[in-house]
Amino acid sequence: MENSPSCNNKYLHFFIRALVIANCASILLGLIYIITKASHGLWNIYGVLLLITLLGNVTATLFQTKYRSLDYIYLLLTIISMMLLPVLNRSASEDVLNTTSRSVISITLLLSLLVLGGVIAVLKLRPIKKTDEASSHEINHTLRITIQILLSASLVLGIYLAYQLITGRSADKIEMVLPTTSLFLSIIFFTISMLILKLLHKKTKAFVKATVIILGLSLTVIFSLPLVLTLATIQDVESNYMKAFGVKSADIIPPEKKQYFTDTPFVLPDYFFGAASGDHRVKQDILYFEGTTGIDKGIRLHFDAYMPPKNDEELPGNHLVLIRIHGGAWTAGDKGHLNRAQINKHFASLGYVVFDVQHGLSNEERLFRFLEVPANKVAGFSVDDMVRHIGHFTDYLAEHHDEYGANLDSVFISGRSSGGQIANAVGLGSKNRQHNVLNPHLTIKGIISVYPANGLSKKAGIEGTREIIDPSLLVTEDSPPALIYQGTHDGFVDQSVSKKFNQTYSEKSKSALILLPLAGHASNTYFSGYYNQVFMYYMERFMYQHQ
Repeated sequence: MENSPSCNNKYLHFFIRALVIANCASILLGLIYIITKASHGLWNIYGVLLLITLLGNVTATLFQTKYRSLDYIYLLLTIISMMLLPVLNRSASEDVLNTTSRSVISITLLLSLLVLGGVIAVLKLRPIKKTDEASSHEINHTLRITIQILLSASLVLGIYLAYQLITGRSADKIEMVLPTTSLFLSIIFFTISMLILKLLHKKTKAFVKATVIILGLSLTVIFSLPLVLTLATIQDVESNYMKAFGVKSADIIPPEKKQYFTDTPFVLPDYFFGAASGDHRVKQDILYFEGTTGIDKGIRLHFDAYMPPKNDEELPGNHLVLIRIHGGAWTAGDKGHLNRAQINKHFASLGYVVFDVQHGLSNEERLFRFLEVPANKVAGFSVDDMVRHIGHFTDYLAEHHDEYGANLDSVFISGRSSGGQIANAVGLGSKNRQHNVLNPHLTIKGIISVYPANGLSKKAGIEGTREIIDPSLLVTEDSPPALIYQGTHDGFVDQSVSKKFNQTYSEKSKSALILLPLAGHASNTYFSGYYNQVFMYYMERFMYQHQ
């Protein structure tokens, strides 16, 4: 017989009754949350309830009923759902044409877990009869052992991933995905441990059961660390911001505009359901440069424009401009879904005009082989050429800004990784006569630099002018303010690069460093993840403050 206690105990009965209520409340609040597209800090209460309910449902499968097949279905559905949710949410987020940025399948999976969990909990309230126990059949012994071996191997994999999370800097896909989605893994490995316990024979030694429990709980806690430590770090981030810019983040947004902004650095339900995008408009694949001579010959560069909705007079963005430059180690990457499209949608919905811009790529060997490389923009370009291409875009924008309603008097420029280095070079170069590629009709009000690869292009075999390769050399007292985002466990762009950049910047101008724990490279790619939510909260305020 399976290792499953009965639910006849009065304390377990109370737990199951509470679980029924929790599932019903989670379903109701979830529907309200989805319909209203709410994103208020008070919804974290619901987020905690949702998380506790999901874990409670998994735990409840250990309690015996004659419907044990439903228990197995629920455990498997939980594992599958937690694997799919970050993939589906990210796909919806990065889909330029998905106006809500939410996945219907993700929402359906989450609500299904709550509905099924509630049904199972109701069934467990029924008393267990001797006849029910006798009529229950065991899983085939060979199948049981096979499943246990596979699940045990999964726990071993969990140990390896936990080691990778804690040590970091592996400079691979694991680093780029694991930290920001680890809360899903926390639930997965908790569920796997419960499934192993349910499959163990009742005569299994207590030592084995204890080992499974300790290992499962340990992995659950370890994979929760990125969230917990990030929330604990917010106070340090706030302190850095206030020291750099002289004001508390909570005091930047006037009361009449607060309805448009996130009011807290993290909203837990968004992590599971995905954050909803507000209304906006998009125009894609607009040609801004076509090379006809020299190294540019045959090159065609495009951009996407994200604009506020019509009748946007009350929105706080005031049609100010945000130029975003993709990453990809100067050899790969592109605008659109490869440049975190939901960031563009988000700021357009706030009233900004966002331009997601291509630039030329080097034909050197690619560091990120899995990234797309559009043939229309690859040649033997140096970093100087890539910066020059962004200059061509600003010339185009100066001539056509009325078509997009763009306010050129206040322009912010942002990029991540290699794009961060290019954004730094363009923004800082705007105050340097020798390295200025910016059209004079544009005024840079701020630089948002995301794990910027300053000084690293030569390691990829890509040449350029010394000051362009390392834009920190261009920082002066006249440099626009900067907001820098970096993870402590980045194996591609070490945190020392951003720390040095911030120190140099702070000595001559104003900058704040958002340094988040256990975060690797590309740690802000999951838009509704804890890392990116914190970053968006401060980016919103940085841009509003310095407009």
